[in-house]
Amino acid sequence: MDLGIRSINCLDIWTEENNDIIKKWKRNERSPEIQQDARKRYYSDIHKLLQKIQGVPCVPGSVRLELTVLYNTLLFALSLSAFTEWRVLLTHGLVRALEAQGCHPAGSELTVLWQTALQIFPGTKTLSCLQQLLCVQGALWLCSDQLEELTDILSGPQKDVAAASGDMLAVIGDLRFSIEGNTALSVAMAPGELKELVHICTVTTKGVRAMEEGKYPRALLAFQQALSLPAPRTLLAQLHTMTGICLGKLGRTQSALQCFRKALEVDFGCRSALYQSSLLYGQLGNTQAEMEALGLLHAAVSLPACGDSSRDQPPLLAPESLLHSSTLTRLLATPSPPGVQHALAHRCLQSHRIPEAVEHYLDLLTSLQADGKLLVNTGGSPSLPRIPEIYLEAAFAMLKARRLWDTVAICEEVLSETVDLVPERLVLEVPVEEQQGPDCATQPAPLYGRSRESVVERLNLVLWTGASYLLQGQAYSHIKDHTEAITHFTRSINALLKVLVKSKDSWCGDPGQGAGVKLQTLRTLKSQALAGRGVCFLLTGRHREALQDLQLGLQASPGMEHAELWLVEALWQLGRKEEAVSRWRTRNQSSAHTPVSQEHKPGFLPVYLQHNLQNGVCVEPEGLRKKMEDLHCRGAAT
Repeated sequence: MDLGIRSINCLDIWTEENNDIIKKWKRNERSPEIQQDARKRYYSDIHKLLQKIQGVPCVPGSVRLELTVLYNTLLFALSLSAFTEWRVLLTHGLVRALEAQGCHPAGSELTVLWQTALQIFPGTKTLSCLQQLLCVQGALWLCSDQLEELTDILSGPQKDVAAASGDMLAVIGDLRFSIEGNTALSVAMAPGELKELVHICTVTTKGVRAMEEGKYPRALLAFQQALSLPAPRTLLAQLHTMTGICLGKLGRTQSALQCFRKALEVDFGCRSALYQSSLLYGQLGNTQAEMEALGLLHAAVSLPACGDSSRDQPPLLAPESLLHSSTLTRLLATPSPPGVQHALAHRCLQSHRIPEAVEHYLDLLTSLQADGKLLVNTGGSPSLPRIPEIYLEAAFAMLKARRLWDTVAICEEVLSETVDLVPERLVLEVPVEEQQGPDCATQPAPLYGRSRESVVERLNLVLWTGASYLLQGQAYSHIKDHTEAITHFTRSINALLKVLVKSKDSWCGDPGQGAGVKLQTLRTLKSQALAGRGVCFLLTGRHREALQDLQLGLQASPGMEHAELWLVEALWQLGRKEEAVSRWRTRNQSSAHTPVSQEHKPGFLPVYLQHNLQNGVCVEPEGLRKKMEDLHCRGAAT
């Protein structure tokens, strides 16, 4: 009798302790001051209570209390991403509940325990405690990417809860909880609210899995189903965004754009919708809309208080606590503020909006310097190129805007960090195909050396140094300081000639990422430096040296229009007029039928080497076209 009274007293004390912990949590849950440390403290308190309860044998009268405290403990563990103990806690709790009913399960597999428990407790008051615990189990399996485990539960005798198909979504969807719940036992999160969260996150995860497999119609159906379920505002906006991405993959671009707009209407802080809009507008060739979307995105990422307003004071469990897919994270990721500003500057430059490009690049360089970014860093954000590349793009924008001394100064910043690190000699061994022409450079090529990373990094240093000297030489050419221009073009050539490319008939190992582009960048830099120096030689009366450099430049990278023109001029100045006219005619005939080579396509090479952006950077010889056309007309008349 005394033991029974003592047991009842303990249950009352433990019930009061549970309710007191949850009451304190509820009072502070939405407080802005609640931090991770506070959650850890509440988790510690409720876990200690669970240990007290499990320190004595479980009896039928204590099952509901123990399962409720276990429910609360697992909720806090889930909010802290503390997944190491949940399986042990849950297994132990189910075994104790079954033993209290006189059932001794044959094994400790969770699926077996759940099937047995749901069969033993139907129609009892304990069933509601089990069902709310089942929601936590679903959330935990969702976090650990074990959706199939919950499906296995349904394939057992639990047919009254699930559909005959054994679909795990049917289990979660068919669970019913009273609005009031069990007033005697407080819970950290209403079971109905948790059920809705687990349900929509499960559907979302299925859609993401379908996207990973490239099954976009199936993913679209999953996201549309998720949109019909109750959801927090942030998740609803993300679902609209994912739906838009699927529609874009299926070629339904206008419907995709409408989804991105809906995402922004639901949550104005949904940056991923803005970013995906800008990408889609870029694919459609709508530069103006793309720039507007990037501008709005830049404003959003620059004002975190505005963009994050919907995420203030998160509940105990938010959708992001259950959605851990790397694919979802990647698809919803947006560039950092420097990344967005770089995208804006880069697109302005590619769209020939030079004044805007200059402004954005200057702001970007200022922010990078303020953040203390190293000019030559070994890592980098996926949304942001290496810092020297940004400096070189900025220098090219200044050159296009005729801010020539700014070009020289920015390149000097790069040289101050790279020139002393350039190797005296760098040997690259690449497949024979890579030596056959620029169009073969579309596939990544292996770069060989003691370490591929080391070889690629040393090649980067050579390319950055060569490009800096090249841009400085072009700036001095426009200043009409041809002596200084020749000096810098020569320095560029000397740096690039330190790289020796050797053929290799066979190879093994992983290909170096983007190595084909780097090799073509090397060729194009060398070609432009030789052509630039040849032009300066020609303008200073050194015609033979000019002819040699121009020929070598075209040999390194055929198809440069301005180099072809200057080569004709060099031949004319040397008195080889018939050869000049013949070259002119051959050039005109071949340019009409020759397809654009890969290196001359926009976006293949770095922006400062792209053929379509060289207007105004590389000038033509004065009067050459008129002179050749007059000769052609006179020849036709005779």
